Amino acid sequence: MRAVVAHGAGDFRLEEVPDPTLAGGAVVRMEAAGVCAADRMIYKGDSPWELTFPFIPGHENVGTVVELDADAGRRWGVAEGDMVVNEVMVPCGACSLCRRERFHLCRDGRHIGSSLPGGWAERMAIPPEARVWRVPTGLVPEEAVAAEPLACGIHGIERADPAEGETIVISGIGAIGAGALAYVAAVKPVRQIVALVTTPERARLALELGATEAVDVTTTDAAAELRDRTDGVGPDHYVDFTGVTASVDLALDAIAPGGRITLYGVYRDHATVDWNTVVEFKELEIRGGHLAPTEFGLALELLASRAVDGRRLVTASYPMAEVRSALEESRDEALMTLKTILRPNA
Repeated sequence: MRAVVAHGAGDFRLEEVPDPTLAGGAVVRMEAAGVCAADRMIYKGDSPWELTFPFIPGHENVGTVVELDADAGRRWGVAEGDMVVNEVMVPCGACSLCRRERFHLCRDGRHIGSSLPGGWAERMAIPPEARVWRVPTGLVPEEAVAAEPLACGIHGIERADPAEGETIVISGIGAIGAGALAYVAAVKPVRQIVALVTTPERARLALELGATEAVDVTTTDAAAELRDRTDGVGPDHYVDFTGVTASVDLALDAIAPGGRITLYGVYRDHATVDWNTVVEFKELEIRGGHLAPTEFGLALELLASRAVDGRRLVTASYPMAEVRSALEESRDEALMTLKTILRPNA
């Protein structure tokens, strides 16, 4: 079969590789696979992870089950012919974190799309320990592929845990941040949703997705703007999806005393924090967010009900043979690219 094989930074090749074999889980025919910011980091050589090359990337996957182990099918609630999505982490299932259902933090887990072959291939094997979800009837692959980034956005918001009547700032309206914003607008009874953006195009998108206001951080004093919009106090919550340390600085400056900052990104640079701001001056709470341990089912429900429109999140599509174009595509903000996908069998 054909697959994209990552041999190192800048060296992703379309190759012929052996077909996967059933080994207690499932084999799926790939319908769609997302191109994540993490994939682009690996391709550019500026990721923070220690990786062993070569491997087949692709962790945002939608596939149709073509072979299935009976026990795995019962455990997952899927049958041959079903369309499914997989979680990124394949947990060990035995450690203390797994026993507490914190599967996404398993120290002995493996990752589909790096330590395990991913979905940038015509077919993919899913190991029996994986966490797999059946795609609801009516969702097409181009919508269902948004489940993973949407689940991540939901987890970021759940880590923030905004309450009724509070103000939340969402910084970074990429695929995950856009899904997070749409989730808040659909289900959270907050008073105000402020999106931090860098272009007029992103501002318009944020308002379309349900933001009450959008602030362009490149043209205004964003901290002052946020205080002005909150009676001079600052927002109750600031959730960062950018992975940019300047956004962390802004959060510390703008957040209200007693507020909560939630960081959900991959940060290339270290941030310097004045801990007196956290402790003495504002008594803040800072939380991290990683992957999506319990949110896939909800993400699929929201996509199926169209409470969150997956077609709005997935905005560019390439056949697998054009993987370099997908990885190097123009970042022209006017094009409003959110989520790029590959079609492995196109």
